[in-house]
Amino acid sequence: MRRVLVTPLDWGLGHATRCIPVIRLLLKNSCTVYIAGSGDSLLLLQKEFPQLTTFNLPAYKPVYPAGGSMIFKMVMQLPRFSRVIRDEHRFTEEIVTRERIDIVISDNRYGCWSSIAKSIFITHQSNILMPKRFGWLSPFVRRANHRMMRRFSQCWIPDRPGDESIAGDLIRFGSFDHTIVHRYIGPLSRFIPSGKRTKEYDLLCIFSGPEPQRTILENIVVQQVNKINVRTLIVRGLPGSIKDVELGTHAEVVSFMNSEALQEAIESSSAILARSGFSTVMDLTRLGGHVIFVPTPGQTEQEYLAQRLLQKGIAYSASQSTFDLVKALHETQRLKGFTPQPEDNDLLEQAVTSILQA
Repeated sequence: MRRVLVTPLDWGLGHATRCIPVIRLLLKNSCTVYIAGSGDSLLLLQKEFPQLTTFNLPAYKPVYPAGGSMIFKMVMQLPRFSRVIRDEHRFTEEIVTRERIDIVISDNRYGCWSSIAKSIFITHQSNILMPKRFGWLSPFVRRANHRMMRRFSQCWIPDRPGDESIAGDLIRFGSFDHTIVHRYIGPLSRFIPSGKRTKEYDLLCIFSGPEPQRTILENIVVQQVNKINVRTLIVRGLPGSIKDVELGTHAEVVSFMNSEALQEAIESSSAILARSGFSTVMDLTRLGGHVIFVPTPGQTEQEYLAQRLLQKGIAYSASQSTFDLVKALHETQRLKGFTPQPEDNDLLEQAVTSILQA
């Protein structure tokens, strides 16, 4: 029986949610699974898998700018991020030794690798996109990213190669260092389409991501929801909240939903408003629906994915600074939307079988 440690990044909830199908498959294969993480990301997995042993890792706690340059804000936090990477590596080695861990699966935590256990790195950003005016930095950023990835035994990419790819340029390797063993494991989603057709809500708003941008978008949308007559459900994306709070709106508001409840809400809504994080895109690709994406300002990954899906005529993309809910609701219904996709974990199952049998 293999003993596996899973460690998702605490940068929003997406890294944790896409670890759910991985953990389910490990449990199905009779593995003893441990989870290590921090913040709301860890809380989410504790709610999903209350029977599993969990450990606390140092928290990244990224802070996004309320305005101004995202790059500058991230650069100012690099010394703290570097300390967290060093500390989480030390904690990982301690857990591996104490719990006799055979395999570590890290979702974008660069320090969660072990010198004595097979270490897997999950990422959809082998190519980290830079803003246009900082494009000259791209080769240096890519080289640093690959240098840290080389510490792991393998790199798993939660997507398909070629034309079927969701991530597009985010996983284009270019001069990728071929000493890094990598494989595609297919899109990861915790959801399985139920075929539900009844629509209980006109709009579902799913807020997530680091502050203060999560709250900024929430405030913008709530003010506009209050001006129109739409049946709205707001999911604040705060698993650590003790109780739901009043937002001064006629919309139904909840702080957090587990996977089952959130899937039901998505399938019961005529339109979904969310950030265009990669994990959210994978979930909505799986369940289908008409979607309004509002990328986090300055987050190049989200801006790229939202624009890519708009160009394909699948989902509407709107800027946060000029967001117009009435226009967004109208425009998203003119697009074809996502078509529900059946569960297909063949690539993931092959990858898991490979490491368990190695």
